[in-house]
Amino acid sequence: MRLSPLVFVLALFAGSPRPASAEAPSETVTDKRRWCAAELPALPNEVCYFVPEKPAPGPRTLIIHLHGVVQPDTNDQWNSQRNAARVGATYGHTVIMPRGRRGIGPKTMESWWAWPTSMDARRIHEDALVAEWTAARQALEQAAGKPFERVYVFGFSNGAYYATSLAMRGRLDVAGYALFAGGSGAPYHETEAKGTKKRAPIVVAWGAGDPSHDKQQALAKMLKRMRWPHLEIGRPRAGHAMTDEQVEKALAFLGSR
Repeated sequence: MRLSPLVFVLALFAGSPRPASAEAPSETVTDKRRWCAAELPALPNEVCYFVPEKPAPGPRTLIIHLHGVVQPDTNDQWNSQRNAARVGATYGHTVIMPRGRRGIGPKTMESWWAWPTSMDARRIHEDALVAEWTAARQALEQAAGKPFERVYVFGFSNGAYYATSLAMRGRLDVAGYALFAGGSGAPYHETEAKGTKKRAPIVVAWGAGDPSHDKQQALAKMLKRMRWPHLEIGRPRAGHAMTDEQVEKALAFLGSR
């Protein structure tokens, strides 16, 4: 049997590829703690991904979705992954959903899956994380036989705080960032940004029902002060969430840049 290009690339990485299917398999007891949702295939290092059946016209786009803090041995990450895949299906974009690291989470959640927001954690983990995302992107590009023309980073909650750091330092060569229910205007971010030449546009989306939304407001003020291209999307009735309207406006803004 002849393998499709995507299955062929996965075979090179994993040995026994698991192609995506339109219908999600039943979630048995053994599936309960797998990192990727049952209907989402995975590349090495537990990088889940979604490829739309009908890509959007225009620039071929990849979204790197960074999850919030996830408690180990639960299914909490699946909702995040499914929301990210729904965005990909709605807008015709490919999405990868990598996994953070344990032992670096915020206070009382140190052992949960999280992103390296501190300098020490970045020093230990960041190079390996970026290498995983790069390998995932290259595998999907090789499978499709064409590169992604635009790459966006979407961060939710803890993922948004980390994405703020990535943006301020110009760590990634991407077309823009969208930060949902996370991100901070802490003074050290402004210090980090002083040496950043390529200022990718940033969307800061928050809800007034989120107890920490003042940090996102402070980030938007900092970006305005620095004349960094950005869009603030604050909503009085939203909570700690990534709303459909915010996603729509974020993609429209990033695409227009």
